[in-house]
Amino acid sequence: MPRHHQQRGKTSLGQAWAHGEYAAGKGSAEDSHSSGQEAGPSGRIPLAMWDLGQCDKKRCTGTRLVRQGAVRELRLGVHFPGVILSPSGTCSVSKQDEELLRARGLAVVDCSWNRLEDVPFGRIKGTAPRLLPFLVAANPVNYGKACKLSCAEAFAAALFICGLKEESVAVLSRFKWGHSFLSTNAELLDCYSRCETAAEVIDAQNEWLRRGCTPSFP
Repeated sequence: MPRHHQQRGKTSLGQAWAHGEYAAGKGSAEDSHSSGQEAGPSGRIPLAMWDLGQCDKKRCTGTRLVRQGAVRELRLGVHFPGVILSPSGTCSVSKQDEELLRARGLAVVDCSWNRLEDVPFGRIKGTAPRLLPFLVAANPVNYGKACKLSCAEAFAAALFICGLKEESVAVLSRFKWGHSFLSTNAELLDCYSRCETAAEVIDAQNEWLRRGCTPSFP
């Protein structure tokens, strides 16, 4: 987890979240944001998404992040200059992307896993499409399913892998179940975040799968 000064909210935030202690005495993260309050060190990395209207708006984490002002919505055909998490990527996100991510931001495609064939990937414009390595979802819709991450989990995973752990936690702190994603994938995320290149991330993924390891479900 992050190593910072002895300052609450920075040093222990990730560790507290991984153990579900994020809301002690303060109510839930979702309650805080639904009342318009800000929580966590968000806003330093520009986050964006293309909403293809395929998901249940009441359950969609991307829609919630847009409504809370944490993510801006993009129009199809608009070029995004930062890192894009997309099935059309040819390599994994890694620390090699940190500089671009900090400077230009991170975007995701908000679509249904059951309707990928309907996604107009040709209209999702950008110079740095990336894939996420193997991780397990902890959101209520796809809990326990490999690779079927929500938008919030995808944002958090990429940020964590690129070394932006506080920003990763800030995204997940907006959801009651957010800490479960960190604790479930703790070993994998830590391993990926130590890799310097996309090739190393994939090697780490393949070694983990080869060993037959399983996630640590809370």
